[in-house]
Amino acid sequence: MSDFMEKMVALANGVHSDLVALPNNRARYDLVKQIIDNAEMVFAVWTDRFAQDGVGHMLVKGQGIERQAVANNKMAVSTRVAAIPCNSAEQAKALLHELGERDSRH
Repeated sequence: MSDFMEKMVALANGVHSDLVALPNNRARYDLVKQIIDNAEMVFAVWTDRFAQDGVGHMLVKGQGIERQAVANNKMAVSTRVAAIPCNSAEQAKALLHELGERDSRH
């Protein structure tokens, strides 16, 4: 697994720990929204036995930053990145639709 994906999985696991401690779905939704609002780039991450290294991922926020990073072959060190754990690709797509950027290419 790449260093980047390992970091995304670690971030998502940390969020998962926070989410399971919350009392209800509304509180979990509010936390996810807050995380997305406060980050510049957000990835949805889920277990996928068909994906490379068993981890599926989708960019939910930060498409402009991604395009600039690819064009310049680097990303700003100060970019605030977050990862949200999802149960599946379908849940990641729902997250993108509900709280993500509308210009996504997924």
